[in-house]
Amino acid sequence: MSALWFAEKRANFDDKQAAAIEDKIITSSKYFGIHGLVRDLMEKVSADADNNLNKLSDDYFAIVWKDDTGAVSRHWPLRNATEVKFASAHFKKYRDEFVFADRHKIANRILDKALEYGADTSPAEGTLETTAGRGLCATKIAADLLRDRARLTKRSHAELSAELDRLATLVETNPAETQNEECRLKIAAVIDQFDRETKLCRMYDEKGLPRPEEVLFAITEKVAREFVDSNVETTTGNVYALADLEKLAVEDLRNWLGDEFVDAVSAGGVFTDRDKLAAIVPTLDRGMAAMLDRLMLEKQASPVATTPASGNLMSEQRLYDLAAE
Repeated sequence: MSALWFAEKRANFDDKQAAAIEDKIITSSKYFGIHGLVRDLMEKVSADADNNLNKLSDDYFAIVWKDDTGAVSRHWPLRNATEVKFASAHFKKYRDEFVFADRHKIANRILDKALEYGADTSPAEGTLETTAGRGLCATKIAADLLRDRARLTKRSHAELSAELDRLATLVETNPAETQNEECRLKIAAVIDQFDRETKLCRMYDEKGLPRPEEVLFAITEKVAREFVDSNVETTTGNVYALADLEKLAVEDLRNWLGDEFVDAVSAGGVFTDRDKLAAIVPTLDRGMAAMLDRLMLEKQASPVATTPASGNLMSEQRLYDLAAE
């Protein structure tokens, strides 16, 4: 019974675990004099599993590889949540074995099946999402990514470095195209090939050089959601961390913004309430938001980001009107 169960569930274990379990079962089967039966049973279940796998379409495999002769080999089946979890862990470990175009396809297959089966891929979630191209980045960051590579290889690979530098300039002068997913996927593939030819890929992880997808698709939905949950934007275009807003004393808020504001964002007028602040601050009119900005500046709490709106906050006439009021 143990041999049957293990033969059917072998895919749920990593190679090291599977080898240890199989060794114990075989040792026990020899002790009880049923080794032949157990061996035949395990071989039969394995053969049946292989036959079932052969009947599946390519969509049920993370890796579908066609060689020069046209022969197809398929790996990491995705028939259930356990197999998806197994594939996601192995993808994170072995992703650098694949060029970007291939690992992009593999990551998307795994994520699609994870959604279908409700599989827990959290240990590899960030890796899968960025490799699948499910994120964004600013144009300047994309250009800097290219220029950093060009600078690192200026002496060792002068021609390739110059080409990458020209591409960086092209990206900067065409920001709208850079925000196109297809364009960023092409840039990722170019950088991946560049890293392999110049051996920069040896600097990944411990040496601190990011993979192209880790930059070009860094702002995933999860990252954006976490940012929104932990920050708040005012109508003046400044974005503050909620942790910094909570540092404001009730008396400071009373002196700068009045009793009514304090009543709205405090717990009994004793201390500020995080949830109330998050709800009220974005609704302040620009006059009060500007006062809040001045208070934050006095408390040396700088905004974590500034949107273009803050640069065109008020006309000169509006400033005069506020002064008159």
